Amino acid sequence: MQHRRFASFKVGVRNRVFVQVTQGKTSGNVKLFEQSNDGSYTVTEWSPRETSELIVAIDKAIMANKGVNCVGEQIKAVLRKLGKGKTVKGVAEPASASAAFAHAVKEAQGDFIKTVIVFGC
Repeated sequence: MQHRRFASFKVGVRNRVFVQVTQGKTSGNVKLFEQSNDGSYTVTEWSPRETSELIVAIDKAIMANKGVNCVGEQIKAVLRKLGKGKTVKGVAEPASASAAFAHAVKEAQGDFIKTVIVFGC
């Protein structure tokens, strides 16, 4: 499985907001990571059936921003349209990108699985 490439990538304090969108055969998974002042993360998760329109909406929000404002806030505005997600507060900073992102990929079902990770500000 390709997720071993994540192991050398360090998720760090430079990225206060980041999102992972994973799509399997019949369902999707969206995780929003927001860093708190104490260094821990609040992780909000949604399970939409389909994610392709969401990825397009996130991309449009990023491009419309043109680097002027914190793109993480624009991403969060797009995700609000998914409704209330399941939120866990006080999550420790992931030790690696694999620790942060591999679970959603492993849990996805199907012959083709796609995950998109967007780092905000």
